[in-house]
Amino acid sequence: MSEADIYPSSAEVASRVHAATLPIEYYNALLAEVTARGLFKRTYWHYGLTGGIALIGKIACLYALSLSDNALFQALNAIVFGFFSVQIGMIGHDLSHGEVFESHDVNRFFSMLAWGLTGGCSESRWFEKHNTHHKNPNHIGHDPDLEIPFVFSDVQAARWPDFYKKWIFPYQHILFWIALSFVYPYNIIYSMKYIFSNFTVRAKAELFLSIVYYAVLIGLPLYLIPLPVAILFLGISSIVIGAYIGMVFAPNHKGEEMLDEDKEFNWTHQITLTRDIYPTWPVFYLLGGLNFQIEHHLFPTMSRMKYWEVYKIVKEFCTEHGLRYHQTTWPQSMREIHESLKQEARTWRS
Repeated sequence: MSEADIYPSSAEVASRVHAATLPIEYYNALLAEVTARGLFKRTYWHYGLTGGIALIGKIACLYALSLSDNALFQALNAIVFGFFSVQIGMIGHDLSHGEVFESHDVNRFFSMLAWGLTGGCSESRWFEKHNTHHKNPNHIGHDPDLEIPFVFSDVQAARWPDFYKKWIFPYQHILFWIALSFVYPYNIIYSMKYIFSNFTVRAKAELFLSIVYYAVLIGLPLYLIPLPVAILFLGISSIVIGAYIGMVFAPNHKGEEMLDEDKEFNWTHQITLTRDIYPTWPVFYLLGGLNFQIEHHLFPTMSRMKYWEVYKIVKEFCTEHGLRYHQTTWPQSMREIHESLKQEARTWRS
């Protein structure tokens, strides 16, 4: 099989994707079926256990700052700290979607704590951006997650200045992986920009929570360990958080088929423009349930634990109606992203 077979032209993709559509009544029937099976039931035990482990782990890492000023010890501590930080962040993601509690207000309140007090970011900014993405995943010109300096089609590239076409796009299959390490500081910067440009009561609360978080995150290492080791801890933890976030979210859509800007978005594109990762319990835990990305896009308020049951229903539905349901391994998803970026990079090197 050639690369052209694996990665068809944008015209072929647009034609194939646009053809795979069904009336909204089909989704309503699917939604009624999963609702009747009780798959929107809340799973407080799961979030209590997962959140408790992540919170205790993160606090333990902060305590470990007082145990030694050895650089290697604190480098390893930073890795563990970064891991549990993203675990809490993924629970914040679920809270923002309304997956944890019945009440919308309660979900948003605790999501603000998760994003601000344990992550130093604006939940409101993420909520607005991420929900826009959910309405139009991989829809060029409509999905804000496509507005990054890495492109998967010529249509995307046309929106960027010549500098990117000369210095970024030809090497993007390499630069993309380096850039993942800077995802966290990128989100911090844009969180602050959002807060100060939308200075509501909630934004002020988010700012206060973020200040408390950074006072602890920066203050404790500077107080407990030598400055070089403190800088090492902060640097490694930031890189780990960014890379981990990227490795969780990139497989969901990056390198997948995209819908042209002028094409009408249909609910079935939530399936055909998305990628699932084969489920195992370690994968489920490490990816915060987002390996079930197709199911998450179809039922974003459903508890992640219920995706184990609903994905079988969705797969059967797709088979019955001839819809593309792409499921692969996590390493293969990384390869697909890399090859898609590399294919587009060749265009700009020639």
